[in-house]
Parts: sequence; structure tokens; C-alpha cells
Amino acid sequence: MRDVEAPGPADPEAAWQDRAGPDRSASPGRGASDPSTTVTLFGYSFHTGSAPAIVAAVAAHHAVGPRTIVTANVDHIVQLAEDADFRDAYARAAARTLDGMPLVWLARATSGRPAERITGHDLLACVLADPPPFARRVFFVAARQDAADTLTTRLQAAGLPDGAVASAVPPFGFEDDASYGRALAERIRTHGTTLLVMGVGAPKSEIWVDRQGRALGNPVVFCVGEALSVAAGYVPRAPWLMQRLGLEWVFRFLCAPRRLFRRYFIESWRFIGIAARDRASGRRD
Repeated sequence: MRDVEAPGPADPEAAWQDRAGPDRSASPGRGASDPSTTVTLFGYSFHTGSAPAIVAAVAAHHAVGPRTIVTANVDHIVQLAEDADFRDAYARAAARTLDGMPLVWLARATSGRPAERITGHDLLACVLADPPPFARRVFFVAARQDAADTLTTRLQAAGLPDGAVASAVPPFGFEDDASYGRALAERIRTHGTTLLVMGVGAPKSEIWVDRQGRALGNPVVFCVGEALSVAAGYVPRAPWLMQRLGLEWVFRFLCAPRRLFRRYFIESWRFIGIAARDRASGRRD
């Protein structure tokens, strides 16, 4: 088995500038960062404050192109070790949060400071009940149409007018279909989207948004995966105590054992080695 390198670039902000060019030289994450509310893990800076504060900071930053918030979990860290496109998307994200509890525990141990778990559920909660000004034009890229329709109805009940919310359910493999990607990006931009919610899983959501770039306009982007269907009530979420104890993965596995067996019982074990190498590198620095 080949060795797996730590996923993060030595300087992810420099990586942003190297590829983004002059029009995207300022990362929203950088502009909003406060060292007291960030921690560096795997070569990336992660925000450790509250979800409303992170969302507000990203929304307040004016940039050319999408301002993406990614929510890191153990599976993301493992995939980052192998997927250069995923690493590029992470490096250019406006903000990165700690979703998986192992990452939260690691952040607390590394920084010696409190760190909050911020999930896709938390990001959606910032906009669904009382849409803020930046969420006046919402577009859902969803895994199922009924979930998108349910959330559309909820946002309209919260005050958004007809036509302010649109959605699409892309076909399997859409992230590799250049023609479909251009058409979807054009639809999102033409809609005047100010908040784009990607609910089709990682790493396809993050990579697709990063590849489309300015073709999407300049929306705030939430990459929330299955949280979109959970918020709509079509997929259950683990009880609160299991979430607090870091056992939400057990609940998710029991709901979809065939789909998640490999992720949780084979691939995720590699996280231990990646984390150990990252900590050792940090001590040498």
C-alpha cells in the first residue's frame, strides 16, 4: 500500500493565489479570519467560532466568484489526501468548519482553545427560519426534488417571494459532464442566486463549484450534502446525545449500512495515520 501524504498544501492561501489569478486574489476566509477563532490542521485554517458568525463574515465579504463554506469531516480528510481537485477546492474555500467530532477533539487538543462543531445542518439553520439579506435568491442543487420543494415552501413561508427559490436535481455523474455543468451554472447565474446550497455530496459539490467559478456569479455557497434532505425531513438525523458523543456516524451507518460500510470501516481508519503525521509535522515546525 502506498504512503498517503498529509492532504493540505504547505500554504493553502498561496495556492489560492497561484491558481485563482488577480480577480480572485483575496480569499473571503482570509479577510474574515481572526486567529483566536481559527486553528490550523492538515495545512488548512479552520474556523472554530459559531455558525452564525462564520456565515455572516463570509456573506459580508465581497468577492468575484463563489464564496464557499466547506464542512470538514474524517472522510473529507482522507479524500483530501488523494484528490488534488478536492484540495484545490478546499484551498480556495471562503471558510472551512469542523464537522466531524474527531476533528473538533483534535482542534481542541492542538490549540488548547474551545472549538465548536459546525455542520451543514448548522449552516442551513442560519437561513431557513429567517432568511438574512444575503439569502434573498436561493438555489438548491439537491439529490431529490421533494426535499428541494419542501425547503422552497419553507423559505416562501418565511417571506421569500415566488421565484426567489429555484432548484435542480442533477443526474449521476453530472460533475464530469461539461455541457450539463455549463448549462446548470448559467441557470444559477441567470437566476441571480445569492445563496447556492449544494446537497449532492462530497467531493463532487466542492469540486464542481470550484471548477465553475465565476460562471456561477458570486453567491455564498453551502456544501451540506445529506443535511439538505435531513432539513427537509426526508432523512433522519441521530439523536442529540449521539451527536455530542461523536457517535452520529453509528446512526448513519445503521440507516445505510451497505453504502457506508467501506467509508466507516475501511477508508476512515487511514485518518489515524494522516492525523499522526500532521501532529508530528506540527511539532517539528
